[in-house]
Amino acid sequence: MNATYTPIQNKLRRVILLTCGLVLLLTCTALFVYEFLTYRNLAQRELGALGRMLSVNSTAALAFDDPGAAQEVLQSLRSQRDLVEARLYDRKGRLFAHYPATGTVDIRYIATPPAERYTFSHLSVEGYQPVLDGGRRAGTLYLRTNLTPVYERLGLYLIVTLGISGVAVLLAVLYARRLQQSISVPILQLAGTARAVSEQQDYSVRAADRSDDEVGLLTDAFNAMLAQIERQNAEIRSLNQNLEQKVAERTAQLEEVNRSLRAQHELTENIIDSSVDLIAVLDSSGHYQSVNRQCERAFGMSRGELLGKRMDEVLPDTRNGRFVELLEAALQGRLLRDESYRSALSGHYYETFYIPLHNDAGAVDRVLLVSHDITGIMESNARLTELNRELEKSNRDLEQFAYIASHDLQEPLRKILTFADLSERNLQYPDILKRYLQKISSSAVRMSALIRDVLNYSLLSNSEEAYQPVDLNTVLASIRNDLELLIEEKGAVLSTSDLPVVTGSALQLGQLFLNLLSNALKFSEASPRISVTARYPTIGEVAAVPGLERGARYVELLFEDNGIGFEPEFADK
Repeated sequence: MNATYTPIQNKLRRVILLTCGLVLLLTCTALFVYEFLTYRNLAQRELGALGRMLSVNSTAALAFDDPGAAQEVLQSLRSQRDLVEARLYDRKGRLFAHYPATGTVDIRYIATPPAERYTFSHLSVEGYQPVLDGGRRAGTLYLRTNLTPVYERLGLYLIVTLGISGVAVLLAVLYARRLQQSISVPILQLAGTARAVSEQQDYSVRAADRSDDEVGLLTDAFNAMLAQIERQNAEIRSLNQNLEQKVAERTAQLEEVNRSLRAQHELTENIIDSSVDLIAVLDSSGHYQSVNRQCERAFGMSRGELLGKRMDEVLPDTRNGRFVELLEAALQGRLLRDESYRSALSGHYYETFYIPLHNDAGAVDRVLLVSHDITGIMESNARLTELNRELEKSNRDLEQFAYIASHDLQEPLRKILTFADLSERNLQYPDILKRYLQKISSSAVRMSALIRDVLNYSLLSNSEEAYQPVDLNTVLASIRNDLELLIEEKGAVLSTSDLPVVTGSALQLGQLFLNLLSNALKFSEASPRISVTARYPTIGEVAAVPGLERGARYVELLFEDNGIGFEPEFADK
């Protein structure tokens, strides 16, 4: 008998004690872990709720740049006994207010305000809460609370648990001492019979069956085993003769099958890795199970780094609802195609297919993603769109040029024709002829200036140089000179105030004045009375007009006449 022999009574006692102790240990550990996690989560939720409440209360102080109001909001934290520190930063990351007000602050500036998060350290919970104003970030709130009360309570739980466990173990020892005797005596008797058979090699010996429980069944089975040993020994000797040969044959077959499977697997991996497309397999929770070499190049990560990570961990821009919906729809068995997705990681555009994969039971448990790089196509489409836009603008410029040539040049040309006819009729009057020739020369100069302005506008229409300071008094004088004959024919009276200098296109402003004054002269039944004035609208008037930039300075031009006018419903056209 060897020196490490231990009686079965002791083993049974140890089993009972170990079982009871393990149950108590697991129960106490589960309770302790549950209480620990519960208190931690409760502290995190309470700190998060406090942070959201304070962020709402601090919005006005940040919006009006009132550190005093912000300090009063933070001083309301005096009732929070476990709160250690609170800091409020403005949208530029500068310290705005802090609690307690008399303490020192280590971090007075944060370069990049973090998103909402709450994390645990050894003895505290700390977190950052964005302060939003109308959907825009107005600042950041930092909070830190003490976890010492949680650990003190858990320590009390541990002491109580250890006391209860000690009492339970003592009771288990007393009960195990009596229980093991009813089990160990029959087993010891069976062990004596087995020892005799082993030492004497006498398989005719049988153990006495003195119980009808599991030990009795064990005794019967032991006796049956003795009866079969002789027969089994003979069979074993017979089987051993052919066993080695069969094992060798089976091993060779398995090795051949394994070689074939490895070759097929390597071929499949080579084909997938040789693909120019990004190929990946995601499980039902969005974790990468397989990726090809093109994915490693595109993501800048090795296969070992990618496998097991969630898709939104590698590509944060896939956290939006669009990718989640596509993945969920593919897991429901639908084959989907995402026509265009721009990767924030590489800046490339991809066309992606979501292909459901079925397991042996026919259920979809994975999704195959095949992404084709269409950056070249998207860039070509963008270039084509830009060229179309430039072509449309060129067509509009051409239409503008044709309109100017057919409309704005009519008045100077009409004056040239009229005064040329008058000159021909007054050749015998040199003074009158000279005045008419001056009118013709003035109109010709006006036509030349208009043509030059049109050409300059066509060259500068694609740049900001087309807009220059324009004196509206000069523009009005030129248009008045062009319409000189029509004004005389109508007997019109044109009164003006001093007009300002504005930034714009002199050609287009001239067109505007010409159209308005021409309409005022043409569409009047009596002698036209035309007034052109200017005024500067107030800030309130500018804010009331949609599309105008607040804070900019505007000029309102007023054209008033006694013509037939138009219906009120067309006033905003």
